[in-house]
Amino acid sequence: MTTILPLLKQYFTVYEAPPFPADTMTMAIDGQVIAVAKGDLSPRELALLSALVPQLKSTHPWALYLQGQGPAPSKKEVRFLQFVVSFEKAAASEADWLEAFISLFTSKATGFFLTSGRGVIVEPQSKTPASLDELQGMMDTLDTDFGTKTRLFVGHFWQPSDDMPNLFAEESRLAESTSGRLEDLQSIALNFYTQNPRSRSTIMKTLTAQINQDDLDMKPVINALYQNQGNLTAAAKALYLHRNTLQYRIDKFQSQTGFSLKQMDDLVLCYLLVQGK
Repeated sequence: MTTILPLLKQYFTVYEAPPFPADTMTMAIDGQVIAVAKGDLSPRELALLSALVPQLKSTHPWALYLQGQGPAPSKKEVRFLQFVVSFEKAAASEADWLEAFISLFTSKATGFFLTSGRGVIVEPQSKTPASLDELQGMMDTLDTDFGTKTRLFVGHFWQPSDDMPNLFAEESRLAESTSGRLEDLQSIALNFYTQNPRSRSTIMKTLTAQINQDDLDMKPVINALYQNQGNLTAAAKALYLHRNTLQYRIDKFQSQTGFSLKQMDDLVLCYLLVQGK
């Protein structure tokens, strides 16, 4: 429901970050926890929203805290791993799947479902927090064993504070902005936080059109170079291309656009230009 939040804000009092006032209806829209003032809702509207919008289902202490309804369950740094899981072809229950997921962590992680198919793993900081490769392996294991399809967004480690519910809410918006199977804050922050300025820039729009017009196949090349810090050998390996083939395409792109993908400033700009298409 990507259009319902602006609609709710147009007609009702909507709170987008906790703590939420007592007389509100909390719900999750596109992964973001919000609240709507019940006083603005007629009985019919309240019933309609209850039927259409996923209702928050967890009374886990962390879930309540992130909604502004209780104290922080810990004073130690934690990070939130927000998952979306499909049980369409799975035989197991959400509870069994979640228990199995938590058991794969070496630290004392915990977790809960916010709504059906969406939830959070809370991982405490440790000397050896789960790496992206390890999290990828966990997801592969779960999806193989349970027949599920899982996506995961890995947040930053935060110290519990009054700002933590707002930090979680913002990370939820980041998580919702990507369709990648495994993403973290670092991998999508640049695209996410520059999206609105880019969409309003005539220069960026014109350059984007130029790149599209000149060579429609350069997005994978630009992404691979960016993800490998401009290293041609590593990028060629990721693209399953011979290094000389990649070099030729980079040189051709420079002659067409004037951008040298060997220069980091040019590469970062081109990376931004090909995002969101």
